[in-house]
Amino acid sequence: MGILRTDLYCRLSKDDMLQGDSESIKTQKAMLTQYAKEHGFMVMEIYVDDGWSGLNFDRPDFNRMLDDIEAGRINVVITKDLSRLGRDHLKVGHFTEIYFPMKNVRYIAVNDCVDTANKNNDIAALKNVMNEFYSRDNSRKIRSSIRARAKAGLYRCSYAPFGYRKAPDNHNKLIVDEETAGVVKRIFEYANAGMGSHKIASTLRKEQVPCPSWWQHTRGEKDYSERFANSENKYEWSYTVVRGIIGNPVYLGHTIMCKHETVFKVGVMKKVPESDRIRVDNTHEPLISQEIFDSANAKILSRKREDTSGNVSIFSGLIKCGTCGKAMSQRFWGRDKHRIFVCTTYAHNTKSCTDHRIFYEDLYNAVLADIQYHARLAYEDRDRAVALAVKMNSKADGNRDKSNQTRLKQARKRYDEVTRLFDRLYEDSLSGHISNDNFTRLIDKYQSEQEQLLGQIATLENALQEVKDNQKNALQWADLMAEYAGIQELNAENLNLLVKRIEVFDRTETESGVNQTVKICYRFGGYIRERTFKAKVLKHPCRKNGCPLKVRKCNERKEISFVSGL
Repeated sequence: MGILRTDLYCRLSKDDMLQGDSESIKTQKAMLTQYAKEHGFMVMEIYVDDGWSGLNFDRPDFNRMLDDIEAGRINVVITKDLSRLGRDHLKVGHFTEIYFPMKNVRYIAVNDCVDTANKNNDIAALKNVMNEFYSRDNSRKIRSSIRARAKAGLYRCSYAPFGYRKAPDNHNKLIVDEETAGVVKRIFEYANAGMGSHKIASTLRKEQVPCPSWWQHTRGEKDYSERFANSENKYEWSYTVVRGIIGNPVYLGHTIMCKHETVFKVGVMKKVPESDRIRVDNTHEPLISQEIFDSANAKILSRKREDTSGNVSIFSGLIKCGTCGKAMSQRFWGRDKHRIFVCTTYAHNTKSCTDHRIFYEDLYNAVLADIQYHARLAYEDRDRAVALAVKMNSKADGNRDKSNQTRLKQARKRYDEVTRLFDRLYEDSLSGHISNDNFTRLIDKYQSEQEQLLGQIATLENALQEVKDNQKNALQWADLMAEYAGIQELNAENLNLLVKRIEVFDRTETESGVNQTVKICYRFGGYIRERTFKAKVLKHPCRKNGCPLKVRKCNERKEISFVSGL
């Protein structure tokens, strides 16, 4: 018998550290070294993965050990027990039953009395399942502990939000940061004054106010050395950061935790539905009042944007093409520079969509008339308005709801099938019915499919929940609309408070003339009804007279302008 070139493998995760010194890397090394010496193994190298979960097989030293096995430099691998190799029973079984034997590598788990040189290793399969159960149980306990701490109002994020610091004597409690709290208050003041997040970020840059990441860097909380090598980056505010601050209830003194969770074994982070998140009110000192918070968030929705001529469209961010779903951009038409909206897809490529062109004045009058009608209805007959919203949304969502239920059922069924396939795949690998390459390929395939199915299930569940909230939303819509009974004009603020989306469809020719349909999606109310308008005909300005679409060859001889005759 030749020299048995042996490698010792040690692994320790955070969960294992809870068991004390008996699982420490130092203890594992001493034990394995002594075992190798007593049994005549020549230790070539000791591989150590400290702080790595047993469910993760993409570990630095583990991969290095596999490279040495592939190179033929190892005859024997020894670990303290099977759990040091890993805690995923499928993958551990793959290595002990398939991979190591194929590579003529002897594997020994000392404490579990597993040695692939012996044929009687039946206990290994049960041990692997128990090791995975240990990880699953730990995961469940940790998640339960996290939620319990969150319910107690303990702040458990790594870093305090901008405007706050963690209390020196209690890192689970937030206190006001006197150096940065004033900036947060100023941001809310700007938002209340009607400034959008882009404009606020630009203003803070001009005022040379240090950004949140600079404060984290200077306080040693995060390392942004490369970013702040250029001193000008100290004032580089992002509009997304500003928007995040304005929408964060933490500045009201409330804590919302458990927004994300990790899927066991898959290792993918998924969003937790809002209904399952944990919110605890009045956990720390607020920086702004509820009134200021609500007002700022309402006004920030206005999203005012200026075009190159300095004109601001109140429809910015709201108006979409009814065919392709993309935004419609403002243009100027003809010698008189009429303001119109045109599908941006068509503007970039005339073959991809049609123009869906509509005049600003016509759209304004149409939307105002629709809002006036429903606001008056909600004010005079709230029950009728609620019934209309419920009826229209049930009609719109009926087929979609049924389709989503079917798709959710199919996704859940497929997820269960994939889970069973994992177990069957493991059995096939043990019986030799499947090759090592195919086993690895299928494991990756099924794991990827599991991740996709989990995301699909979460999306469908959220969609179904939205339909269930239909009645509640209808009541909110009616109450909101009633507040605007008697409205006489539209502006960015009230339009964005009432309307979520406006869809403009292409014009159609009928015997009675030319029509165009506009759909308005209200906040809370959804699509209550469609509005179709009669058209009148104007001459089409050719390219040399300033065609805003810059079409290479203009074949259209007529242009439609729609009047708001409701």
